Amino acid sequence: MIVRFTRVLLPILFFGGSTLAGEIREFDLKTTERLGNELTRQSRRPDGGATSPVRKRAKQTAMQAVLPRLNEAYGPKYNFEVLNDPDGNGFLVYALATFRDRSAIYLGGHFRITVSADGAKAERIDDLSRGIMRNAAPADATPVGVGTAQAVDSKYPVETVIYESNLYQIPIGVGTRDGTIWLVANGKIEKMDRKLKEAQAKAQKKK
Repeated sequence: MIVRFTRVLLPILFFGGSTLAGEIREFDLKTTERLGNELTRQSRRPDGGATSPVRKRAKQTAMQAVLPRLNEAYGPKYNFEVLNDPDGNGFLVYALATFRDRSAIYLGGHFRITVSADGAKAERIDDLSRGIMRNAAPADATPVGVGTAQAVDSKYPVETVIYESNLYQIPIGVGTRDGTIWLVANGKIEKMDRKLKEAQAKAQKKK
């Protein structure tokens, strides 16, 4: 993985590489974007989406199921957020790794737990990153972009990458299993080649 920083906010995107492995439950692109943005909004609320007895039960079920698998690297605290499952039956509970350290950018460490409609059964657990990456910037630097190859086997960047992009307010370049480079920014997922051309065109006009 490669991360770069600059003192000036510039439209620069960076990407790196790693080995792709591990299958997870996948959603189509539009659903992934919706989940990522919904997760961002939900994470700003104190109730964690546990707004009814069955949703509270789903949250507790997910917490108990995923506890042995939570990542301890860099000492994260885990917040749990409950969303409706896109298939219309049950819930998705997200275990989001959060960090007190504001001097670095942390990517990964998140889990998605699919819970039954009655909130009593954890049907599957998806590790959405297979690790945590810490990216520290010099004290006088402004981060402009982060790049990574996604360490899970999916066609698109997962929804927690949208959450991370929104959280740190930076674009994230993601490489997926088929070799495509995606840009995650402003709550959207788009192929990088198009964005690179637009950035290059803007840069040429300014010269």
